[in-house]
Amino acid sequence: YINMRSVTKTFIVLLAVPFSLVGAFWLIYLLGYNMSVAVWIGIIALAGLDAETGVVMLLYLDHAWEKFRAEGRMNNFKDLHAAVIEGAVQRIRPKIMTVCAILFGLLPIMWSPATEAGADVMKPIATPMIGGIGTSAIMELLIYPVIFVLWKKRGLRDQTEEDVAFVPPTLVPSGKVRRRIFRIAGVIALAVLLLFGGFKLWQSWSTHSGSQIAARGEPLAVQTVDDLTVKVFGDLRNSESDLLLEFRNNAGELVDVGTVRFDLNMDMAGMTMRDAGRIQATGTLGQYRVKTTPGMAGDWRANLSYDGPRGRGATSVLLSVKSGK
Repeated sequence: YINMRSVTKTFIVLLAVPFSLVGAFWLIYLLGYNMSVAVWIGIIALAGLDAETGVVMLLYLDHAWEKFRAEGRMNNFKDLHAAVIEGAVQRIRPKIMTVCAILFGLLPIMWSPATEAGADVMKPIATPMIGGIGTSAIMELLIYPVIFVLWKKRGLRDQTEEDVAFVPPTLVPSGKVRRRIFRIAGVIALAVLLLFGGFKLWQSWSTHSGSQIAARGEPLAVQTVDDLTVKVFGDLRNSESDLLLEFRNNAGELVDVGTVRFDLNMDMAGMTMRDAGRIQATGTLGQYRVKTTPGMAGDWRANLSYDGPRGRGATSVLLSVKSGK
């Protein structure tokens, strides 16, 4: 309000908040996130982004209005529509660039594997921001001009709405432009197919590399947590070791359990040795690779916990660390 000096303009800018909440809650629902502190932080940050995009949209509409009025061309409904078209349609590029800059900064967070450090916190924060900025941009481009017309037409001397063309003929794409649009759409579709194929190949390679550990022999430990069976595969020595964790349900199917922690502890007289396992994604649902480096041979207690779609669970197993490499 301090910037706009108008209650109406402030209200129009704040309309971006409910516009964005539509996409925010839909994406949260589609990705299966629960409402948490991280999600609410993302929604709060989204409100600031909404104000930014709303101000940009209203700024161009207001500039077009002032320009037409200064030139003495704001006399009837047709002039008002021409001003709105200039402010909303012909200036669409900077508004889309604002949204794209925000999206390109947040999408790498959503692409990061859930097992990376900090990803379990940042992904729920980025989710409502990505979903909300999309619907907010679309609804602002479609609804803001309509609200602006309804607001400004009250001050017009001639409010007749007959024979008013919303889209000038100059904005209708020609045949050459339409052919270019088809070529661009084809290139985009090809790029999407290549990216999708590359992702599937990477997922297949990750699945194969993740299964090599499981093929080494019998599991080091088998533990039941609630309705899940946890198996630990690999060769555990007092040097850097690779382990594979498997989570299966009662039917023997691999299931996703979300964020996994794996810590090794050895209790000795007057001290405790610890080693935090580094979790890596394998690309296979329900399988998690662990890199750990126990400091010495002997009996270690592995503390295992998970937090995700299956809820929370924790258990501990006794593992024997061999000497050598």
